[in-house]
Amino acid sequence: MADGLNSPSQNSPMCRRPRACFWVGGMLIVYVFLGVALTIIIHLNVVGWITASLMLRTHLMCGAFGMLGSSVAAVRKYYQALITESTARAEGQRSPPVLWDLGWVVYYLTRPILGAILGALSYTMSFVGLSVLATPSKIAISDDGRYLLYALAFLSGFAVSEVLDRLNSVAKEVFKSNIAERKG
Repeated sequence: MADGLNSPSQNSPMCRRPRACFWVGGMLIVYVFLGVALTIIIHLNVVGWITASLMLRTHLMCGAFGMLGSSVAAVRKYYQALITESTARAEGQRSPPVLWDLGWVVYYLTRPILGAILGALSYTMSFVGLSVLATPSKIAISDDGRYLLYALAFLSGFAVSEVLDRLNSVAKEVFKSNIAERKG
């Protein structure tokens, strides 16, 4: 058990977090609310030009779900980093401090934007796959199909790193040069 001399108090400079920590936390909450607001606005057809095209509406909705998913994941990572450090400090253990340099700030704040892009990309890839497999010139996605796409977009946003790793491995496989084929 640590005594009062060895354990830092809540007001000591060692326990204070930099402003970037609070700024990132606040911005992540803004991203969550923005994702929810965009989802509601698009779903309720509040903006007229969005309702003109079902494809555009679905594309934007997938982007909003991607942003929401990645925002939730970023808040979770942010919370885990703070709790791990705070728990270790409360137990008197020395843990590596959470760094709040520019790299980590950019990491946390670009994740929701990247999630929105991946959410919209998941719709594009699904739509391209459906149009290649279907013979009719016009593809109609059912409401249930749209909800499945929204769930896929949310998961793409939530697992941004894994999706990017998977896309990277697919790209490497598609674009790898096979020296044996060139010689033959």
